Amino acid sequence: MKISFKLKIILGYIMNLVVVLAIGLIYWNRVSHTTAELWDWISLALIVLSLGMLTVVYFVIQGQLREKNKAKIKLLENRKLMKSIIDNTSNAISVKKINGEYLLINKQYETIFKLKEEDIKGKTDHDFLPKETADRYRSTDLEAVKLEKEIQSEEIIEQSDGPHTYLAVKFPLFDVSNRIFAVGTIATDITERINFRESLVAGNTFFNLSRDILIISSNDTFLKVNPATSKILGYSEEELLGKKFMSFVYKDDVDITLQEVAKLKSGVTTVNFENRYVCKDSSLKWLNWTTYPDVESGLMYAVARDVTVSKEYEESLKAADTFFEMSIDILVVASKNKFVKINPSLSMVLGYSDLELKTKPFTTYIFPEDIEVTEKAIDELQKGTPLVNFKNRWVCKDGDIKWLSWTATTDAATGNLYAIARDITNQLKLEEEEEAALKELYENQQKLNMVLENISDGVIVANSEKKVVLANDMVNKLFRTEDDAKISADFSDHFELYYPDGKTIFPTQKLSMELALEGEATDDVDVILLNPELQEKRRVLLSGRPILDQQNQVVAAVITIKDITRYRKLEEELKKTELKYRSLIGFRKENNKKESDEKEIGKGKESDKNPK
Repeated sequence: MKISFKLKIILGYIMNLVVVLAIGLIYWNRVSHTTAELWDWISLALIVLSLGMLTVVYFVIQGQLREKNKAKIKLLENRKLMKSIIDNTSNAISVKKINGEYLLINKQYETIFKLKEEDIKGKTDHDFLPKETADRYRSTDLEAVKLEKEIQSEEIIEQSDGPHTYLAVKFPLFDVSNRIFAVGTIATDITERINFRESLVAGNTFFNLSRDILIISSNDTFLKVNPATSKILGYSEEELLGKKFMSFVYKDDVDITLQEVAKLKSGVTTVNFENRYVCKDSSLKWLNWTTYPDVESGLMYAVARDVTVSKEYEESLKAADTFFEMSIDILVVASKNKFVKINPSLSMVLGYSDLELKTKPFTTYIFPEDIEVTEKAIDELQKGTPLVNFKNRWVCKDGDIKWLSWTATTDAATGNLYAIARDITNQLKLEEEEEAALKELYENQQKLNMVLENISDGVIVANSEKKVVLANDMVNKLFRTEDDAKISADFSDHFELYYPDGKTIFPTQKLSMELALEGEATDDVDVILLNPELQEKRRVLLSGRPILDQQNQVVAAVITIKDITRYRKLEEELKKTELKYRSLIGFRKENNKKESDEKEIGKGKESDKNPK
């Protein structure tokens, strides 16, 4: 039977009390009460004092026992509190002796290593961990003992959901004698922190490497920008940070940007918002924004893409569509046998609606005799041979026939044909008319040449640049050349020009050719042409007429040259003959005149005598 310490004290007290009382009673009975000496009374007093002291000691021990029980309860409460704390913390906690035996582990430690505290007490790491891991743990424990201070190390522990990284803080535990008796370990799972750190590093890497603009802003001010922002806008990071982003927005886009910022401040996410920013070189960039606001912090996280090129392409595409629709020429996108896209010009030329043209093979509208040659041209086109000025006929809705001239190419990737056509029906008619007119002109020219060659006068035709374009045989003989183009319009390359007196030089600006090219007609300008090489003179009469176009502008001149050299010689010979016989002819005339005068006088007298 196990007796408690408290019961032992009570029993001891009773037994000592009985002994003291028995001794006192015996001594009392043996002392003579009448002749009792001082020592007897002192002895009795000592017995009573022993009884009192025994009682005091008993109550003191009882008090100490109560205090010890209280301390034990308090210690137990503290141990339970400490155990509750360490068991409910997320950190793994352990205490080992210096020799590596476990004294204590908490619930988190049990969970990590799948152990129970009662199973691990008195055991070391080598009893349940791989040797390499156990050696590493033991090494860090001894290092903490050696340094006599806490140390930190990262330890990777395999768990059911994968490896976890723990930050282990190891520290020595001292007893009352300030001697190290154990090593404590507090391990914190920093896997999420590590992952976050790695994510942050990766995020910063992406932030810096991103080709898109990445911005964090607060109160409409740039807080953080990535290098792409500086590259696209041209400003350095220092020029952007701390600045209001509205100061970089193009003035025409400020109002719509302010409206979008107001939405962001209310918590609405911006998606595909576009505005223009002014770059450092004053150029404009179109940016497409997606922005996520954090209403609580007031931060805005924005991603922007430079869409300037696509915007310009879009504008170009719109312009191209506009030109496509407005073009007077026929513009067509087609597959091998059907129209894919046509502009209004084709409908205007052929008279069919857009729907009619697209729903049927385009060979339906080609003139039957031209279908075969058209199909061959398309086959060559799809082989990569460009089609240039290919002509075929198309049947209009009203039955009329139109000639179209095509220039086309093909897209090897899609097989689509891209073609431009022009209605050349009127042009062909004009060409036919022109050909007929040229034929008629040629015939008339031949007739004219025959006339020119068979007249006795020389004829020269010169254009407005004073180039002789036509001369007949009489002129060729006169100028001694068979090449009309070698005849100078002012005759200066061939003759010296004089007035009829043969001495006074005739000015070239008064020649009929010069005057005719200025629009003035002349008749019978008398000029002497002296050939300096042959010293041969020709006296000619020049007449000129300007040739005018429909706007009454002089485009050419026609000059006729009449050689009167022979006639002038005959005239001179006649004059000489006249001078030779002039005196004789003059005398006879004078006598005849005298006789006639006398007769007239006689008649007059006779009439005076016989009046009627």
